[in-house]
Formats: sequence, C-alpha cells, structure tokens
Amino acid sequence: MSSVTAANQASNVRTLEELNKTRNAGTKSLDQDDFLKILVAQMANQDPLEPTGNAEFLAQMAQFTMLEQLKEMCLSFSTSQAYSMVGKYVYVQDGNDLIFGKVDGVVREGKANYLLIGGNTYDASQVVGVMDGDTVESGLNGDILESASLIGRTITASVPGEDGTTTTVTGVVTSIMVQNGTIYAVVGDQNIPVSLITTISNE
Repeated sequence: MSSVTAANQASNVRTLEELNKTRNAGTKSLDQDDFLKILVAQMANQDPLEPTGNAEFLAQMAQFTMLEQLKEMCLSFSTSQAYSMVGKYVYVQDGNDLIFGKVDGVVREGKANYLLIGGNTYDASQVVGVMDGDTVESGLNGDILESASLIGRTITASVPGEDGTTTTVTGVVTSIMVQNGTIYAVVGDQNIPVSLITTISNE
C-alpha cells in the first residue's frame, strides 16, 4: 500500500509541476483546462481503499463553475461601465499625470478595457472623474480642472446637517464629480461640495 501511495504522490507532483510550467509559460491564473487536469489527476491517483466520492467531485466542479460565472459577470460589468463613458469627458490618473479628455471609444485587449482619448489608450480602471459634455460646455471646465488637483490630497470640510449642526469631515479625495452644476469632492462614501472645503494638505 505504501508503494501505491508513494507512486500516487510522485504522479501528483509531476502533474502539479506540469501545470506550474504551463501557467508560468503565459497563463497567470487557473483556467478550466488546468482545473480539469487536476480533477483527472485526483481521480486517477486517489487511494483505492478511500476513494473520493462523486459528491465531492461534483462539489468541486460546481464551485469552479460558480467562480467562472462570477468572473464573467465582473468582466461584463466592467465592460459595460467602460462603454457607458463613451462620449463623456473623463479624468484619468496616468502615473503622476492627470489626463482630461473626451472618450471616443473602447478598446479591448485580452480581458482589459481601455478608453480611447485623443488618439491614446488609457486603462479604464484609472478613471477618477466622469462628466457629460453639457457640463464641460457650460463653462465649468476651468473650475473642474482646478478641483481635479484635489485628487489624492487630504481635505477638511465643514458640512452642515439637516438639524443645523455642522460636521467636520477629513479625508483623502479619491475623485471628483459634477451634479446639477455643483462640483463635489468624493471622500470615502461622501460627496462634499468643494465650496465647503476649509483646508487642503498633501498628507
């Protein structure tokens, strides 16, 4: 029995080594082919005295299928978001540069979405602000550009409440947005009018 177990372990090691070589050669994540290879290896090298039940194999397959479906849903959602920006003006954080321009289209490369702006492509995940054309053409562009410099900086604002009290909010600005002609700084889950900001720091 020990020889059978040793042989099984050696076979499993070879199988995993082959899978690692395959992934290192270009595949960065476990795909369906890799999963099926592992499943077949498990079935072929299981202990005949304690075989893995069909229910366990089915559970593994169900889990993998669910993960694949979730990945596809996330990809579909991000693609939908990217296409929703076409025709709008966006701010893109490209390294240390803040790019502003109109999205002319979407380019798919592998599973990533890139926005076509002024003849160049930028990763859609780097977008930090979105606004429609009417907002830009209304004359707010200068104020928006100035407000965009707040991104990545720590601000403090005095926000009045409905009960008449004032709350002090401090945090890092992650993006800016425009609603009904008002420019907001997004801090955490709050949208704070830039007119209420009292202090700005680089910390």
